[in-house]
Amino acid sequence: WTSDNPTFEGKYCSFSDITFAPKPLQKPHPPIWIGGESPRALKRAALLGDGWYPIGANSAYPVGTADQLSSSISTLRRYAEEAGRDPSEINIAYSAGWYDDQRVSTLPNGERRNFTGAPEQIAGDIRDFERLGVRQMTLGLQADTLDQTVERMERFAKEVMPLVGG
Repeated sequence: WTSDNPTFEGKYCSFSDITFAPKPLQKPHPPIWIGGESPRALKRAALLGDGWYPIGANSAYPVGTADQLSSSISTLRRYAEEAGRDPSEINIAYSAGWYDDQRVSTLPNGERRNFTGAPEQIAGDIRDFERLGVRQMTLGLQADTLDQTVERMERFAKEVMPLVGG
């Protein structure tokens, strides 16, 4: 990303005499975001990442509730400190692909699933995750049709965003 004539000799990959263009605007490189929820993924994010982006796809290491995410963030921060990094320099994002503003969805234990229910509940969830350190969030606003998806996006913009200062 920084060389006009990059070369690399490694165990699994080697290259030379290649052109890389255009160069990224970010210096020295674009931010590196690392996903995953396992201890190894958290360690990679703590050692190498500019950001951590769990998507909740690992049932062995769930991050679907604020408490679960808080525990993983604590582990991430501990790994960063052990590596000599300032944990506050690692951005945290969150993906909630199950957003539903028309009904409450429940977890297997009967608790309300975050980012489902009334606008006030969803706004409260967003504020809770922000307090944990989440700075970017992706919500699953898609529906069965384009019109339904647009309607869902409009409801979110009109009913939830004002409650969280958006």
